[in-house]
Amino acid sequence: MKSFSLALVAYILQHSFGKAQYTVNVPVKEIKGEWTINGNRITWTENGFKTSINCDNEQGHKELSLSANKNKETGYRCCPTGWTYDGEICEEQNAVTCSNGKALVDGKCVCPTGSAENSDGVCEPQKCISGLETGKCYNFIGENGFPLGYNGANYVTAEKSGYQMPGKFQFCKDEECTPGQQVDPGQLVYIKDVHGGPASQGGLNPNLWLNNFKNGGHIRKTAKIGEAGEFTVTRWPCGKYCVGGFEYGLGPACPAPVPAITFLTLDKQACVLFDFVEVSCDVTSTSNNCIWKNGADQCCDKVDCSGL
Repeated sequence: MKSFSLALVAYILQHSFGKAQYTVNVPVKEIKGEWTINGNRITWTENGFKTSINCDNEQGHKELSLSANKNKETGYRCCPTGWTYDGEICEEQNAVTCSNGKALVDGKCVCPTGSAENSDGVCEPQKCISGLETGKCYNFIGENGFPLGYNGANYVTAEKSGYQMPGKFQFCKDEECTPGQQVDPGQLVYIKDVHGGPASQGGLNPNLWLNNFKNGGHIRKTAKIGEAGEFTVTRWPCGKYCVGGFEYGLGPACPAPVPAITFLTLDKQACVLFDFVEVSCDVTSTSNNCIWKNGADQCCDKVDCSGL
């Protein structure tokens, strides 16, 4: 590996003048051999000794910055927080300003949750929402009237038994399953099954992801987010939802009365119909006392037909 020089740029607050001054291009040491970077620290081995340099980030004034062209041979500098190194000096990055009601998320200007971009590029409140949120739990009831569940090997819509555990599913947009985010059509979501395996397995492996098996491979559980299936979900007529894939479609894995599910790489529009029933994620929560509604009908219809 080629060597490069590391230099420090100090950020000095001049309280008496109210301005910041910088030293520039002060060589510290030519670094040779293998090296690693962790946060504001660069570490390398030379002549059998491991040595490191750490940017003194006290009060947030300096941080290790890679050159803008990402060329490691150019070098690294300790630059003020939020600045970048262009190969010669540290420069202040231009702040990204979003307009038309958009907010900066992961470096991109996007419409906030609950709003959508119109034809003029302006964010406006959505007229209709999906009714689904990340972190909430749902049962998926298939078209055959049985819930989607885990049989110890893969997911099928079948009658619950000692060999078939109905799933209790969460939609998640990240590995931490941050709650309270609206789930809209076309958005990538992962699906976590709060329940484990059937009684024959003693409830083995709860809180795992549905995986990414495709083209006939029966979707099953995985503990690795990198192997989790990428789903999307949309409302469907008559109070149903259709679960599809973000990149691929989703369909039955085999011709059977209780079919498994699989991603379909050649049909992105394919999706599987379910009735969703929102349920408690925690059976020990006292908030469950508020689940029932007032009135004679405790199971309120999802579809409003009063105007027909």
